[in-house]
Amino acid sequence: MDIEQITGRMRQEILQADRENLISNDFVKALPALRTTGLYRIFKAMPKGRLMHCHIEASFDVHYMLSLAIACDDVYVFLQNETPEYRYCQLAHRGWFEDGVVPAGWEHLRCAVAADPALKDEIYRMCTSGKENIDEDIWPKFEAIFDRFKAINNCRPIFEKLYYKVFMDMAAEGILGVDLRYISQTIFEPDGRRLSDDDYVNILKGIVSKVQQTYPYFHVNIIYSYYKGVPAETVLPRLEYARHLQQKYPDMFIGFDMVGGEDCGKDLAYYSPVLRDASVPIIMHAGETLDPDNRNIEHALDLGIRRLGHGFNLYRFPDVEKRVKAANVMLEVCPISNQLLGYSPDLGRHPAAGYIKRGLNVTINSDDCAIFDTAYITDDLLAAYLCWDLSMADIRRCLENSLQGDASLLDLFHDQWKSFTE
Repeated sequence: MDIEQITGRMRQEILQADRENLISNDFVKALPALRTTGLYRIFKAMPKGRLMHCHIEASFDVHYMLSLAIACDDVYVFLQNETPEYRYCQLAHRGWFEDGVVPAGWEHLRCAVAADPALKDEIYRMCTSGKENIDEDIWPKFEAIFDRFKAINNCRPIFEKLYYKVFMDMAAEGILGVDLRYISQTIFEPDGRRLSDDDYVNILKGIVSKVQQTYPYFHVNIIYSYYKGVPAETVLPRLEYARHLQQKYPDMFIGFDMVGGEDCGKDLAYYSPVLRDASVPIIMHAGETLDPDNRNIEHALDLGIRRLGHGFNLYRFPDVEKRVKAANVMLEVCPISNQLLGYSPDLGRHPAAGYIKRGLNVTINSDDCAIFDTAYITDDLLAAYLCWDLSMADIRRCLENSLQGDASLLDLFHDQWKSFTE
């Protein structure tokens, strides 16, 4: 019996037992049971190619982040009602505060958890998101989560430990490398000294070098990013700095993106005059929307993009889909993210199933796995397999797509796949 027959039989048994259609309607809620199955073990062991769509600020293990925070003497938690400046359950290292002075309303984390052990679970809940959070305010709530851990994760010693584990865990999951979206953030020393973006890159390169001692093929690329919704003139200095980083670190920086809620009131046509002369590859989030009139994918194609983050609403524009296919533009599809942000309540009706069957260049990714409490890519691959009626050949093709024709990585992947299926 070959891998298609084995996994196909397992899928049929799992779906027949899912009488409430939980797998399609709330995949993350179905995950604990799915992780006990033989099919999950097969997908966990599967070679994964590269992870093409992942935000570095939301790529870590939240439980591990909390353990690092609690173990540190200088970490505080904000437990008051939210203010314009601070979030409820926000974490911060003392070095993040001006002159190291902790403001009123912040409590020493370790002491607070000792006094109330349930607080650890409350912080975890506030730093993650499930389908229960979907409403008209999902994007403000989602973006607030990033605020809760940025002032702890960017403390250099914690950052180094956290992302060494991230990359080691990615490689252990079978991932050959990752392209991370990075929005410029201030790394700081415990004494409060602020570091530069160049320091950030060198710290990151040091972590990757350490990982490569165990996984020599593992490589990290960075896509420098900025926010949608900002005035167009504020994008220009970010583009200029992206060019600087790409020129200085050509082995790591590969392009520029604009991230955030797609329905922010400013479409890509608004930014096109700035982006058109970027002199740096544009790798654009577009189509992550339910708006039938949102044509950001078309605007992105007009900029000459070769990769498209999400591309969810492409199915609404058959003429644009033909352009995407003809240009072999990569679609960085993120199924679980699309469900948990309200774009695909029923994963069985996700349009990417059609994109794959119609031969588009699709990759499968996790987007913000820390916030969604999912694996780096295994869970999204399994979601696609269970909900989209894909074959294992389809899954393999999506994984091969992520290698972008890199001959050495393709050879490695093919060797891994052969061993996996024997």
